[in-house]
Amino acid sequence: MKTLNLITISLLTAGLTAPVFAQQTEVEQNDFYLGARLGAFSADDDRVAVKNGQAFFVDDGFKTITSGVEAGMMFTEAWEARIYYDYMEADLVGAGDAYGDSYGVDALYHFNNNFYAGLGVNNTEIGDVTDVAARVTLGHRSFITDNLAWRVEGGAQRGWEEDYTEMFANVGLQWFFGGRDTSPEPRTRPEPRPEPQQAAPEPESEPVDSDGDGVVDSKDKCANTPKNYSVDETGCILYENETITEDLLVEFDLNSSKIRSGEQSDIKDMAEFMKEHPQLDITIHGHTDSTGEAKYNQWLSERRAETVANELVNRYGIEKSRVDFKGHGESQPKVREDNAADRQENRRIEATLKVVNRVPKTR
Repeated sequence: MKTLNLITISLLTAGLTAPVFAQQTEVEQNDFYLGARLGAFSADDDRVAVKNGQAFFVDDGFKTITSGVEAGMMFTEAWEARIYYDYMEADLVGAGDAYGDSYGVDALYHFNNNFYAGLGVNNTEIGDVTDVAARVTLGHRSFITDNLAWRVEGGAQRGWEEDYTEMFANVGLQWFFGGRDTSPEPRTRPEPRPEPQQAAPEPESEPVDSDGDGVVDSKDKCANTPKNYSVDETGCILYENETITEDLLVEFDLNSSKIRSGEQSDIKDMAEFMKEHPQLDITIHGHTDSTGEAKYNQWLSERRAETVANELVNRYGIEKSRVDFKGHGESQPKVREDNAADRQENRRIEATLKVVNRVPKTR
């Protein structure tokens, strides 16, 4: 089972470290997927496990590591059914580790393309002690590519026999194989009209292209296409990915975390970008120059990042849950410090957001 843990961690690491751009992909009825999952489980403080013939309490808190696989299918655009299996490694109070597994089935309802909630039935076994529970789940899913999605979720479960109340959290990668019906709708052929007897044959008419997109009407499935858009062989618009990037850079005075008056416009621009793209979250990274003690510089870099984060929330109305900050002290200089100008350039905060949109391809 340790091999399963290694495989799961490798899959999740490969997916979550890939460039994650916000995709507008929508799941559809009959889409199905396979996935890998990794998480933590908080056992009830009354849960016990049997090891070497003796009963021990399972350590509570999120100290039980889980890893496993899952499979699901969209029965409608809103309702999804999922089955899963997790291998569990738990800490026992005064007795080392105990192992077990957890499996179950969930019915999930999607409020939109990202957020969902669900109910399910779960069987959890740790150290030969089994409990069947009802489980509640809340989650968020975003697409990395048209077929690959990552998700994060958490929830709680309530035992039916042992009366355990326990919580869980996990992340996962899901590969969608698709159930989309992409075949074009059949075009009905008009019944041929009988030729009048002894009538002279009519001359063949020139093919007509009403919207001027280069595809004749008899083959054009998308009428009235704008002339400046590129189209495929059926006359429908071709699309391409457009990446939009917004950078935030704010410099600070020596030993200061106060925002200078001339830096407000960049913060305002980032706030407007986040309002235009509400699916994006931001992390503010704070830095210092090499002047001073490393411990003080770490504190100062965190204060600078927190100051800009508070500015986005308090002045420009960005939700606090979408804004995070982190200090790096003097560990990540932007330039090598050879003079005062270099040290000024290193006294900063930085943040970058990217979004990928699908836009029509022009000629």
